[in-house]
Amino acid sequence: IAPVARMTRVAAQTNAPAAARESVLAERRLAAGYLRTLNGDLAALALERLAKALQGSPHAALATDAVAAIDAGDLPRAAELVEQLGERLAADRRMAGTRIFTDCIREASTTYRALDVFRVQRPDLSAPATRTAVADAARASDAAFARCESEAPAAVRADPDFRRLIDGARASLGKVPQAATASDGDLLHRLLIELRSFEQLLLFRFG
Repeated sequence: IAPVARMTRVAAQTNAPAAARESVLAERRLAAGYLRTLNGDLAALALERLAKALQGSPHAALATDAVAAIDAGDLPRAAELVEQLGERLAADRRMAGTRIFTDCIREASTTYRALDVFRVQRPDLSAPATRTAVADAARASDAAFARCESEAPAAVRADPDFRRLIDGARASLGKVPQAATASDGDLLHRLLIELRSFEQLLLFRFG
């Protein structure tokens, strides 16, 4: 990258609203990732950088509160605050009419919840209405992930990690209606466990 182009890109990132700034989003994802692996020390460092980047924003307190929760040994509370921060930043972008790839991933995750209900509580596939509900939820989820695939920046679309997750999720979603129609509860459950992993990894990596 030429020096002028690099400086222009850095300046654009610096001047972008905090809710849409990739450096802010990356630190939030990093903190969330460390908290998932119970690495409070590294999560706290990411959160301290995040609080500094959000200085002047009403959401900076969430980052500092998460650090305090880590210091108190309450990692679940810290993780909850980090997720709240993600939701607040997304709400800011919606209010500003700004949409980025992260928003599509978060929306797809929200859409997927209607299907994930059937993982948490196995459905009675002997009921036609239930089979239809499962199939419809799978198709809605696939449409949401397809939208994210189309909205992904070129570099993300070519990322092997993204390809593995999005292709895996969509392949499994394509099998769910068939499993529901066949009343194959065991296959459906295996697919939903697999899908939950894909959905969570997409959210953690790109959301």
